[in-house]
Amino acid sequence: MLAPDTLPAFALAKIQPPRPRSGLVARPDLERTLDHALRQHRLTLLVAPAGYGKTAALTRQIRGLPADCALAWISADEDDHLQRFLACLSTALAPHRLPWRVAPEALATLAQAEGGLRGVAYELVNALAGAPVARGLIVIDDVHRIADPQVFELLQTVLDRLPEPWAVAMASRVDPPLSLARWRANGDLAELRQYELRFRRDEVDALLAGSATPDADAQALLSATDGWAAGLRLTLSALATQRGPAPAAGTGARGLGAPAQRHLFDYLASEVLDDMPEALRWFLLRCSVLPELTAARCAHVARLPHTARLLEEVERRGLFVTTLDADELTLRLHDLFRDFLESRLQRDFPEELPWLLKRAADHEGDLSRAVGYLLRAGAWEPATQLLAERGPALIMQGGGPALEQMLAHFPEDELAQRPDLQLLRGLAAFPRFDFDAMVQAMAQAAAGFARDGREVEATLAQAYACLGRQNTGQMAEAVAGLDALRARPLDEAVRPFVCFACAWAAYAQGRAGDVAGHVAEMLDALARTPQPQAWDRCFFLSILTGIPGMQPLLERFAQQAMRLGGDRPTQLRAGALHIRTWQAFGRADLDAAAEALARADEDCRWLGQPRSLMTENWMAHTLIGAVRGDRARAYAAAEENRRDMTEHALPANRLTHLYENLFTAVRAAWILGDADRLRALAPELMGCANGHEWQAAADDRQMLRAMLALLDGDLAAARMPLQALAAQGERSCFHPAAQATMMLADTEARLGLADAAAATLRPWLDAVRQGERAPGGALLAGPAVLQRLAAVAWGGRLDEAGQALLRQLATVAAAGAAGAGPSATDGAAAHGPAGPAAGGALPAASGAAAAPADPALARLTERERAVLARMAAGDSNKLIARAFDLSPHTVKRHVANILDKLGVASRGQAAARWRQPPAD
Repeated sequence: MLAPDTLPAFALAKIQPPRPRSGLVARPDLERTLDHALRQHRLTLLVAPAGYGKTAALTRQIRGLPADCALAWISADEDDHLQRFLACLSTALAPHRLPWRVAPEALATLAQAEGGLRGVAYELVNALAGAPVARGLIVIDDVHRIADPQVFELLQTVLDRLPEPWAVAMASRVDPPLSLARWRANGDLAELRQYELRFRRDEVDALLAGSATPDADAQALLSATDGWAAGLRLTLSALATQRGPAPAAGTGARGLGAPAQRHLFDYLASEVLDDMPEALRWFLLRCSVLPELTAARCAHVARLPHTARLLEEVERRGLFVTTLDADELTLRLHDLFRDFLESRLQRDFPEELPWLLKRAADHEGDLSRAVGYLLRAGAWEPATQLLAERGPALIMQGGGPALEQMLAHFPEDELAQRPDLQLLRGLAAFPRFDFDAMVQAMAQAAAGFARDGREVEATLAQAYACLGRQNTGQMAEAVAGLDALRARPLDEAVRPFVCFACAWAAYAQGRAGDVAGHVAEMLDALARTPQPQAWDRCFFLSILTGIPGMQPLLERFAQQAMRLGGDRPTQLRAGALHIRTWQAFGRADLDAAAEALARADEDCRWLGQPRSLMTENWMAHTLIGAVRGDRARAYAAAEENRRDMTEHALPANRLTHLYENLFTAVRAAWILGDADRLRALAPELMGCANGHEWQAAADDRQMLRAMLALLDGDLAAARMPLQALAAQGERSCFHPAAQATMMLADTEARLGLADAAAATLRPWLDAVRQGERAPGGALLAGPAVLQRLAAVAWGGRLDEAGQALLRQLATVAAAGAAGAGPSATDGAAAHGPAGPAAGGALPAASGAAAAPADPALARLTERERAVLARMAAGDSNKLIARAFDLSPHTVKRHVANILDKLGVASRGQAAARWRQPPAD
C-alpha cells in the first residue's frame, strides 16, 4: 500500500484506459478512419452526443497502436480544475521518462503565478519534446466535463507547440473552446462527429447477431436510433425483456435532438433498472455517487454484502459501464446512466443521498473529491475537520491554490463561523505574500477560536495576524499584539512561531540586537516540538544573515531542517539551502555558496517557484552573482525580482518591501562597477518611500547617497553617511555594515586619512578573527574597493594578520570579478571560531577541478559533471545513484539540471556533448 504522501491527488482510475468490452462488434471503416487521423494529425476530435461510442472507439483503437507508442489517458471529471488536470496529466505521462525540468507535482503551483500558465505549457512541451519515444498519444476523454477555462488555455498553448512525435485525441459532447478553425485550415485537425461515429447497417446486423434478440429488425433499430450506440444497446436491452414491440421501420427517432435522446435513455434505463433483482438495483442506486466502482469502495458506501459478485453481475449484464484497466475489477458508469441513477435516488430516497455521500468521503485519498462529497451532503463540520487535518500539509507541499478552490465551495456564512477554515485561508495567502488577506482571515480565525475556547489555535492565528500586520504598515499594532502574546503562558506547539514573528518585528524596527534572542528561543522551542510542520512555519530565515549572533543559530536551524526535509524538495529544505548559501558566502567561499544556491534553485523549481521562496532566491542570485562577476545572472535575477514586485505583488507587499528589492539591485550595480545602472536605479529607490517601509529603508537610502557621492568624486560627502552605517553595526540583511566599513576605510585612505582608515578597519578585522563577523561580507564592497585597501601601505597601523586578510579578500573579489565560474568545492574550507587569519585560509577563487573546454559543460557543478560522465558511459539513474550513494530522486534532479544547463532535450544529446572532443 502506498504511503499517504505518495498517493496522487486523484483516483488512479482516471488515468487508466478502459478495458475493451467483450462482444464489441468490429467497425473496420471507423477504425481505419481513426487510425489515419491519429497518425497524420496533431489533434483528433471525436464530438457527438452522449452514447455515440466515442470512448469505445478510442479504447479499441489504442489497443492497436504500435508497441513503441507512448500513451497517456485521462478521463475528465466535473471537478477537474487546472490543478487536478495537471496532476492527472503528469502522472499519466510518468511511465514515459519525460525529462521534466520542473517537478511535475509543482506545475499546479507554478500555474498560479501571473503568466505562469504559459510557463507551464512550455515546460510540458519541452518535456514531451525530450521524451525518448518514437511516437506518443495523449487521450483526453469526456472533455465536455471540464469547466475550468484555464485547462483549455493550457491545452491551446500546448497544441500550438506540440512536438512532432506526439498527437492528442479528445472525446467530447460539444466542441471544446479551442482554435479549431485555424487548425482545421492548417490541416492539423481531424474530426469524427456524429455521422462518422454512428452505426451502419452492417454493424447493426453484427450487433444483433451477438445479442439476445438476433431476430430483431435491424433497419427498424437503425431508423429509431439513427445509429446511436447507446440507444441501440438500450433498445436491445428493452427488447430482451419483451416489454414492448420493436420500433417499426420508417418510424422512430431519426434526427432526434439531445432532449429526445435523453428521454429515450431515461425510459430504457428505467425499464432495465426496474427489471433488475432488488439487490442489484439497490447496489447501483447506492453506488451511483461513486465515479468508479470497486468491490471494496462499494461495500463501504452501500453497506451491502457480496459487492464483488454484484459488480461482476453489472459487468456481465453490460449495464452501461466501462471496465477500466486496473488490477482489480473497476467499473465506471456511463454518464447518462449515472445521472439517471442519481436522479432516481434523489427522487425516491432523498434521505439516503447525504448518508451515501458521507460514506463515499470515508478513506477517499483525493482530498478535493472527499471534500466535494461532504459539501454535496451539506456535512459542513466533517468537511471542515477533514480540511483542518490535511490542509496544512497540503500547503507545505505547494497546494495552496487547490486548497483555496476547496474553500471557495463552502457557503460564505459557513466560512465565516468556522475558524479552522479561516486559518486555512490565511495560511494559503502567505506563500503569495497576500498579507491583507492573511491578516483578515487570521483575525477572524483568532476571534472564532477564542469564542470556542481553543486558546492554542487562537494564539497561533493571532501570531500570524501580527506577522501579516508587520507587512501592511501596522507595525505598532503588530508589536503590541506580539508583546501581549509573549506575556501569556504559551503552548509549546505555538511558542516557536510566536518567537519567529517577534524576531521579524525586531528586525523590521531596526532592533537588530534583539533578533538573535528571539531566534534562539524559537530554536529551543522547536527542539522540544520536532514536528516538520512547526519547523516549516519558520522556514523564512536566510534574510537575517549577518545580524549579530545569528550565524550559529542559522547553522543550527539549517542542520535540523535538512535532516527533517530529507531528500524531498520542500520549502523548509529550500529555506535551509538559502541559509547554507549565505553561510558559505560569509566564509568568502564563493564556490560553496554557488553550489548551495544551485541546489536551492532546483528545489524552488520543483516547488513551482512560490513567491515566499523566490524573493530570497532572487536576492541571493543578484548579490552573489555580482560578486562572482556574473553580470547577466545578477541583473536577470534583479529584474525578475523587480518585475514580480512591481507587476504581480499585491499593494501591501509592494509598499513594504520594494525598497529592499531596489537596494539589492543598487548593490549589485555598485559591485559590478556599473555607474549608469546605479544612477538609473537611484530615483526609483529614493522615490518609493512610504509609511509602510521597515526601518532598513532609511539605511539603504543613506548607503545610496554615499555611493552617488563616490561616483561624483565627492569623497568628503560620502564619508559621513558611511561612518553612520559602519558604526551602527549589522541591522539589515546581507552585511551592509561590513560593506560600509570597507567603503568608509577606502574613502578615508583616498582622502589621505590613513590613521582614520586603519581605525575604521581594526574593529572589523578583530571581530573576524574572533568569529564575530563573517569575512565574506566585505566582498559586497566590490573588487575595486578591496584591491585599493589591499594596496595601501599600512605600515604599523594594521598588523600583518589584518593586512593578509585584506589581501585574501581582494584576491577572492578579483577572481570573482573575472568570472571564476560555478565549479564547486567540497565545502570543507569552513573556518573555525578563530577565522581565516588564525590558521584558516580563504577558499580559492575557483574550484580545484579544471573547467572543461566546452563553455556549456563548464557551467555544470562538479557533481553534475560526474553524473554526466556516468550517463555518457550508459549508466541508468539507479546505477548512478548506487555509485555516488545518492537517492534516485536526487539523481533525477541532477539529470534535469544537466539538460537545462546544456540546452539539450535528451540524455543521449547530453552524453554526446560530454564525449565530443574539444575544438582545436
